[in-house]
Amino acid sequence: MLLLDRATELLLENRLREAEFMFKQVLKQNPKNGKALFGLGRICMRLEQYDNAIYYLKRACEHLPKMLDPLYALADAFIAVGSPVDAKTVLEYALSVARHNAQIHYHLGQFYLDHGFIDNAKQVFEKGLECPPSGVSIFMIFELMQLQSAAEIPALMQRITELEGSYEHPTFHIVAYHAMATGHQALGENEKAFEFYQKANDLQLSQCKFKTADMLPFFNRVLNTFNQDYFGKPTDKVQSTFTPVFIVGLPRTGSTLLEQILTQHSQVGSMGESVVISDKIVPYLEMRTERAFPECALELSTSMLDYCRNVYVDEIKKHRVQEEVVINKLPANFQNIGLIYKIFPQAKIIHLTRDFMANAWSVYSNHFAEDEPYFCSLTEFQHYAAIEAQVMEHFKPLLKRSIYTVSYEKLIEEPERTVQKILNFTYLKYEPECMEFYKSRSKVETLSKTQVRQPLHERSLSRWKTFESAMEKVLNNEKG
Repeated sequence: MLLLDRATELLLENRLREAEFMFKQVLKQNPKNGKALFGLGRICMRLEQYDNAIYYLKRACEHLPKMLDPLYALADAFIAVGSPVDAKTVLEYALSVARHNAQIHYHLGQFYLDHGFIDNAKQVFEKGLECPPSGVSIFMIFELMQLQSAAEIPALMQRITELEGSYEHPTFHIVAYHAMATGHQALGENEKAFEFYQKANDLQLSQCKFKTADMLPFFNRVLNTFNQDYFGKPTDKVQSTFTPVFIVGLPRTGSTLLEQILTQHSQVGSMGESVVISDKIVPYLEMRTERAFPECALELSTSMLDYCRNVYVDEIKKHRVQEEVVINKLPANFQNIGLIYKIFPQAKIIHLTRDFMANAWSVYSNHFAEDEPYFCSLTEFQHYAAIEAQVMEHFKPLLKRSIYTVSYEKLIEEPERTVQKILNFTYLKYEPECMEFYKSRSKVETLSKTQVRQPLHERSLSRWKTFESAMEKVLNNEKG
């Protein structure tokens, strides 16, 4: 038992190789030790060795029949290898053995939402609220606020009031405020809605450990590093088997919508919001050059670039993407455009824009899990939007043929024509299936997961106007 405890401690400390050795020592003594098998499965998940993870987690579930965590992990592993049907089977089995557990209802409901089974999600969340209250109850109410009819909203608000004070962590209060705001907005009580949006965002802003202004020195270095001289130097002649496409811009400008439209094309696949550049490629270059990003990009050798390409290709393989055009829709990749160009000179950058007030309201009225200031403050978002605009205005004249700008408004108002132009930019012919994106059951994890399951509509273009005066008051007051 001491060996198993020590292995678990090492896993928590992220000392994976040592933990792996100890878990395997436990299995030598007892090949049916479920906790050791679960530990090895978790290690494989962190190392992105998903097939091995499935092997260990299946065995862990057999020997830990009453534990839900191994089942959750096994479902995640199946999703990682592109097998949502198996993930669904695992989660539905977990529900069958723990019907009075609110957490499994939340997990299964989120799976249904991610894959477009909206009615199933609604039913599971409703059943989950019949379970003894737990930390996820607030989160299920928040989801239901966005799915239920106006007639059902008051009862959900009452449930929030009953749960108030049950949990101390700020996250629960932030989500509860967002849920109340969503409910009041659905009922047309807009002043109350804005009041709760303010409470949610102010509390979340108090949790942030930096201000958007703190990022200015970094972005100034990006502009100084990726200058005309940088782009004027010869690039490697790369014969790639795929075309990398990066959708960049501010959050809530339509990247998920555009991804869902484009991936209905027979030759387009997606790796979602992949952080492979910032989390794997940049650290490698910083280590090799002993210089921080972005300055490390000034010392790129052919061998380094080859390594970076291989890392990116490995990531594509992990996502089981086999199409000719591969999308990475992480909006913040706009800061990596200079590096992307050196790694993939043939890469295509789609820059999404949106009317500022509509964009700001979409961010402010949605709950982002990350405690970053531009997600929870109108003025902080304004600062971030100004930075993003400056960076993109810097790159566009330097990469005229590689960057294509698309406005969210054009995508909504003239979808077919806009999509035709985007596909032409990526050297693909238009396919009418693109316009039937809302019928897809592909996984969507972003805040737009329910919106992209509907045909296009123009309500999102003017929704912010209801709150225009309140927004302007906040922006003007905080400036003053």
